[in-house]
Amino acid sequence: MRSPTVQGSISDTPISESPMERTPMQSLDAQRHAQAQIMQSLVDGLLVEGLLDDLGAAWLATTEIDHWITQLPVFEGHVDDPSTRFWHWPQGRGNGIGMLLQPGIAQAWEKVPRTPVIVMNVDHGEWEALDPVAFMRRVFGAVTQDDDQILGQGQKVFLEALSDSLWQAESSVAHRVETHDLPSRDTAAHFAIMEQWASLLDRPYHPTAKAKQGLSENEYRAYMAEFNAPITLRWVALARDQVMTGAGVDEAGAEPVQWLTDVEDRKALEREMTARGLVRTHVAIPVHPWQHEHALPHWLEAAFAMGDCVSLESVTAPWLATSSLRSLAPTTASPHFLKLPMAIHSLGASRYLPAVKMLNGDLSARLLHQAREKDVRLAETLYLCDEGKWWAYMPEGATLFDEAPRHLSAMVRSYPPELLDDPGVRLVPMATLGTPLPGGEHHVVDDWLAQRGMAATAVSVQGLFGELCEVFFDINLRMLRLGMLAEVHGQNAVLVFRDGQCQGLLLRDHDSLRISVDRLERHGMQDPCYCIKPGHANTLYHDSLEALLFWLQTLAIQVNLRAIIDTLADHYTLSRDDLWREMAMRLEARIDAMLFDDHDRAMLKEQLFEGEQWPYKRLIAPIIERAGGPGSMPFGTSATCNPFVRVRRQAGESIKEALTEA
Repeated sequence: MRSPTVQGSISDTPISESPMERTPMQSLDAQRHAQAQIMQSLVDGLLVEGLLDDLGAAWLATTEIDHWITQLPVFEGHVDDPSTRFWHWPQGRGNGIGMLLQPGIAQAWEKVPRTPVIVMNVDHGEWEALDPVAFMRRVFGAVTQDDDQILGQGQKVFLEALSDSLWQAESSVAHRVETHDLPSRDTAAHFAIMEQWASLLDRPYHPTAKAKQGLSENEYRAYMAEFNAPITLRWVALARDQVMTGAGVDEAGAEPVQWLTDVEDRKALEREMTARGLVRTHVAIPVHPWQHEHALPHWLEAAFAMGDCVSLESVTAPWLATSSLRSLAPTTASPHFLKLPMAIHSLGASRYLPAVKMLNGDLSARLLHQAREKDVRLAETLYLCDEGKWWAYMPEGATLFDEAPRHLSAMVRSYPPELLDDPGVRLVPMATLGTPLPGGEHHVVDDWLAQRGMAATAVSVQGLFGELCEVFFDINLRMLRLGMLAEVHGQNAVLVFRDGQCQGLLLRDHDSLRISVDRLERHGMQDPCYCIKPGHANTLYHDSLEALLFWLQTLAIQVNLRAIIDTLADHYTLSRDDLWREMAMRLEARIDAMLFDDHDRAMLKEQLFEGEQWPYKRLIAPIIERAGGPGSMPFGTSATCNPFVRVRRQAGESIKEALTEA
């Protein structure tokens, strides 16, 4: 349990058991770690989405539960706190499901971390821990295999994803990411390890995030970033008159090989294309080997039979997976990365790469560059990957929304060379900062502290977190003022550290830029005219800054920064309340300093700091409701508590208690 802290009581003494002195775990129970991590996300998600409300469970004070339960070692140290509740769901014949809950910050209640969900017999004093699938089957009313016929399609989809998450997370945990001697590595090599590290968790607070459905065990280990296995791409020749290209491909018809291969590999591809009579009629694009084996024969069999698509035999230099499975990093000294479609199912969606998404990405990139021109500070701190070089199969008569063509495309994502070539730069996906290593032996902030010559004290760690928040919010609020907000979850947002200072933010995946056209026009910009499927949910256009703020509250704070807070609090034994208050202070300071008009500033402060509730991005119920099928990651909206109000109130109560005791 978090113990209440008095505001201003943060210690400047070194944290006990400094992370620099920790001994890595010699024998990690990967299965237990994976199950505990996923169970925490599952229960917390069910609680905040209200999916446990109608089960008839009792919320008991710990003084009301049987003595033998309070004596269980797994609950030791938690049952004495008066704010803790024992959630008890009767199952009949003296049986029940039980777990300990505590008040949360970003949600009203959460499972007490590192405690199990148990099935117990009160009459006999017997119990055992449930794994996430077993618990979720009970929630669905399918306790035994014989009950499977009562499961709906969406419930089956969710259980399958949950099961895949468990074995895949266990496999990732068992394989340790190599993080020794990080400071001595060059910028690109350091970035590659940061991507592997971020992949260990994928998306925080999402119980099925690790599920990459469609991969066998061998394929999972071959294609996930944390295993650091080289990936040999396949190449496919596409008929030139059936290829759509991006804004970064000039009229001369530049081809992927110009950015993705060295001279020798390029000549080998050209020789094969010439020998097969394809050099003038077709363009070669790379294909992920999994996609070539599993998806293309299913979706594009006719196109290959007709010769519009031709598989090539040439082999080029291998690539490495990043924290986003379908994005690959070069193994050569190159700023050009690669994004490819993969017809696996992840986060409730198929990971294809449609031309319409890349087309919208080009439109978004134009707006982002305009934002840098209109705000001198953004010009200094906002960095953008170049994602305009792309090729997509678009056969005659097809539309941007057809299913089959989106499985054969490629994007070259070029990182700013001035970052990759600078030995003083460190590129850190924010997801890495919010992902604990299974052994807990290291955190990126350890290296940041060392570079700055700072001891690992609560004051110094909180101060560095505050610096991070200040840069992050400054950039996002400047963009918000102009009428746009990027999808800054931890995977898309990459922090730029330069000589030990958090200096800027690098954005990738521009196709999800959210906008308010009215605000854009006020600042001399125009509606980019995004291409959106008729009748399809629109998440790009918003009527006001208040509507845009939803994405800052949910993806940026409730997911991205919250994960960083939780990881720092656990790693350095810090108060989560203090870190949330630090974030709130830095955010409010940036709002005060920004050139918002009085109306906008008042709206931001009311929505962020005064209202009892915040919006919440639902994840579990939408997966169940969609029950599979195509589309982007499913989500819905609901409400949860305002974390800044919660920690402010907690601080007031702590001060009151301290004064009473005095």
